[in-house]
Amino acid sequence: MKTCRKYLTHVQKSVFEGDITDGQGVLLRREIEAIVDADRDFVIFYSMQDGSRLNRDIITATRDPTDNFL
Repeated sequence: MKTCRKYLTHVQKSVFEGDITDGQGVLLRREIEAIVDADRDFVIFYSMQDGSRLNRDIITATRDPTDNFL
């Protein structure tokens, strides 16, 4: 939570959002990867590069709990 708050705004529980540069995104991702347990935690980075297309990047090895949604 402390790491995410350095870059983003805390929205609810484990949800953070904000407008950050690509460089800040790289730093945030590195810091998160160093902290989380990739086999137990579930982390998704959402980004909108061009302002319209949503990119979804799961950075942990846990099963996606939303993989059964249409």
